[in-house]
Amino acid sequence: MTAADDRSLNPDLWDSDGNLLVPRHGIRIAMGLALAAAGAYWLFAFIADREMRRLNPLQPSQFPDSFWVTILWAALPLAPFIVSLVLLSTRSQGGIAAGAGIGAALFLCSLLFSVAALLGFVLTFGPIPYALELAVSNLIFSACSVWITVSAFRIAYKAGWGMFFLTLAATLVGMTLAYRLLGGH
Repeated sequence: MTAADDRSLNPDLWDSDGNLLVPRHGIRIAMGLALAAAGAYWLFAFIADREMRRLNPLQPSQFPDSFWVTILWAALPLAPFIVSLVLLSTRSQGGIAAGAGIGAALFLCSLLFSVAALLGFVLTFGPIPYALELAVSNLIFSACSVWITVSAFRIAYKAGWGMFFLTLAATLVGMTLAYRLLGGH
């Protein structure tokens, strides 16, 4: 079966230039939900940390004191997130595959961090302020991360594996180096 036969069977998958269109609605919706869940988690964690420090002033904060370090920690996931969304919005199959690779790598890393946060949450002995809100936002973020990763691999299956794996590997290396440079151990 040729590409022309595929176009005649399902013309909605092809544009006027004969390029295969890849559905990207699901991954972009999941990325938006993940961003909202991550923002909610950060907000509740910040409020809970402030409450814990008010109740126990000797307990150290989990948030950096420096404004610039906070900005760098926020930029670490936001930069590849924005690049991924921009690339996923292009009409180029290579750009779409690259955006999917960046998104898959970013949310694979994020999934590891959210699982670690859930384990830390479960293994914490004692009350945690805003525990339910933190758990719910973390579970939503974890579900969105799985959704994004699965969607990214489905996009790569249609758009091409080469650019996908290249950007996935580059993003994983970049995220690892940036995390190490920011002081994470």
